[in-house]
Amino acid sequence: MIVKRFTRFTKVRSVKLLLHTMSSSALEKIPDVGIDDKGRYKYILIKVTDQNDSSNQSKYVVRGGQRFDFHADVYDNFKRCVKPDELNVTTRILGGGWLEHGDKSILVEGASVQYGPADHSISANVLRKAYPDYEITCNNE
Repeated sequence: MIVKRFTRFTKVRSVKLLLHTMSSSALEKIPDVGIDDKGRYKYILIKVTDQNDSSNQSKYVVRGGQRFDFHADVYDNFKRCVKPDELNVTTRILGGGWLEHGDKSILVEGASVQYGPADHSISANVLRKAYPDYEITCNNE
């Protein structure tokens, strides 16, 4: 009987550990940054929340590129690439703006007409992690 209880406890704990592992890996499968190498282009800030466990872990991601005419196009592309339903994550646009991507520098500024301005300080922090050797600044005006 003691063995059964231990086994049952171990199975429950293993399931919880597996769910936690799946949870963190769902967010880990999504790159923090997906932007073009150089140029001036639209970008969006997205909050991705993991629905695989009760802790609702989340992270911020930045996406943008020259090929997009509208901020909504950036978001549509993100959803096509990431497939949130398959990963069981929710996504929410927190706003947008413009990136000026130069040699070892990125300027984050402006606003999206559709989604309003992103919090450029959050976007800049996400970019700093992906580009540690860059000078990344933001203009909130």
